[in-house]
Amino acid sequence: MSGTQMVEFILVSVIAVLFCFLTIYCAVTKRKQKKMYERRIKVLEKELRYDDLTGILTRRSFISEAGAEIAANGVGTLLIFDINGFKKVNDTYGHIAGDELIKRYAARLEKAFGKENTGRLGGDEFVVFVKGECDKEKIASTVRKSGVISFTDKQTKVEITSCCGAALCRSCRDLFETLYDKADKALYRSKAEGVPVTYYTEELDEKTE
Repeated sequence: MSGTQMVEFILVSVIAVLFCFLTIYCAVTKRKQKKMYERRIKVLEKELRYDDLTGILTRRSFISEAGAEIAANGVGTLLIFDINGFKKVNDTYGHIAGDELIKRYAARLEKAFGKENTGRLGGDEFVVFVKGECDKEKIASTVRKSGVISFTDKQTKVEITSCCGAALCRSCRDLFETLYDKADKALYRSKAEGVPVTYYTEELDEKTE
């Protein structure tokens, strides 16, 4: 092999090595970028799915998933919870203390009904969908045992009470909006009469007409 051929061979080899290096570098970089993008997507999905204060489902996520469950199976119970006198806690102890109370209340609901079945509507209102369960006594027992209806908040030492409106779903023809309206009417009755848990009945429609 002549000197010129040797130089050409070395140049070709160097170019080939550089090309391989660049190809591998680009592939690795692209893979890293893809993983970073996928991680970012997962973070964004989590942020959209879960309430940033309580960690339970956001209003939008809950409505979407409960609506899908109702359409698919048509059996369950929708519960709406509202903390009584929450504004007083904010006014007396401040909004940070109020936020902490919201977090502790949500944790009680999550423990009783599961994270994927519990959502925050906003402020001090929460919602739960108990899949495949329409036993009023069983649900009422779970609500009582959860400690959300009446408890002494350890941090503020305030006696906390809440009310619950419930509506039964027994058909996949029911719409979430209809079920929500029924549970909301039951909640209104619960607050007005000081009853911990009130189930929707046709009588409530008659009262609002």
